[in-house]
Amino acid sequence: MKSAVLAVLALAACSSAPAATTEFFGPHIEPPRGLAKIRPGMTVGDARKLVPGLREDHRGVREHLVLDSGVGDVKLEVRVDAGTVASILAVVQGQNARALLTRAWGEPQITKDALGQPEITWASESSGWKVKLDCLERNCLVEYVPYHVLTSEFFGAHVVPPGALANLRIGMKLAEARNHAPGLVDIRAGIASGVDGVREYVASDDKLGTVRAIYLNLPAHAETLIADAWGPGLRATEPVGKNVRVWPDPTTGWRATLRDALGSSHDLAFDNYLPATQLFGEQPDVLDAVPILGSTIEEVKAMFPTELTAQGRDFVLTLLPTEWERGSTKLEVDVSGGRVRELAFSIPYKAHPDAQNTLFQLFTHKWGQPRPSESDGRRILIFRDGDPRVEVFEDTEHDAWQIEIRR
Repeated sequence: MKSAVLAVLALAACSSAPAATTEFFGPHIEPPRGLAKIRPGMTVGDARKLVPGLREDHRGVREHLVLDSGVGDVKLEVRVDAGTVASILAVVQGQNARALLTRAWGEPQITKDALGQPEITWASESSGWKVKLDCLERNCLVEYVPYHVLTSEFFGAHVVPPGALANLRIGMKLAEARNHAPGLVDIRAGIASGVDGVREYVASDDKLGTVRAIYLNLPAHAETLIADAWGPGLRATEPVGKNVRVWPDPTTGWRATLRDALGSSHDLAFDNYLPATQLFGEQPDVLDAVPILGSTIEEVKAMFPTELTAQGRDFVLTLLPTEWERGSTKLEVDVSGGRVRELAFSIPYKAHPDAQNTLFQLFTHKWGQPRPSESDGRRILIFRDGDPRVEVFEDTEHDAWQIEIRR
């Protein structure tokens, strides 16, 4: 009975708290009551250290923390995903939130989101916060998002993922990825980057337990800003037939691919690649990135401990993809007498047909002009007769150059 009385008294005290005024939200666009100290992507532990008043609230379907607002018609929530701060919200009872925020911060911006739906926002570069207002049937959600204007400077002079994303690699084990980019790996809905309209994503392959994709979701106007930062990029076609724009950067080894995404937004995906110029190199008698002809298999294993796998009596060496390949570059390694005698691999150009001639020029730069010949009814180009022998033929079915180098 005593506990029931206390519960009633607590409820009465809560309901008797005053309603929020403009003073509650303050003159500056930022979360109230110290919540401006935390950011999406922060661990729950760090958030609670910065805002000690945060407490767990297991009511409802979402995992979240709550903070006493001090007013009767606003609930402050920090929504959580996989132990990481996902969003910061003020839930305002009733439908007067827009009028209240307008009195506090002035008239909002009325724009459209990626799906063409109206969006009501207030933003401040000086405070570093943006507010999105979404009024439902019984209340209004005031979401606080870190904010800076998106400019070309965000992308930098070279192709590299921003922030902690640059520490990741496609195929990296998730356990290792969590050490390099805590929070990002486990929140499937992405994390607000702090730059207007930019969310960071790390997609995982749950079966393999590895990083499957690293990308940003960007607003429509970002395409122009990327071109300002990195140049126009190169047009390419993906296997599913979609047209994309690609920025391969040999100075960083990162490649960025811009694709259409939901509504008017874009996804900018990052992956590592091995430029064809670095794979082949300058030396006519050596494949510079794979100088293994004549080596013992033990020596090859020492050079490529994780990339070399057995395939029957022979081996396969798996390298990063070249510019126009989505998967990986696989070299068939033929072993005879305990030593590597032949390498066979393909370099595709289907995604970007102009690369066919670019690659041919690369071959002639390395080996000189070829001598046409035929083998098994197919036309081949013999670039070297000596040691090693280099034969190249065009695989028109797959739009790729096939290269065989043997001793």
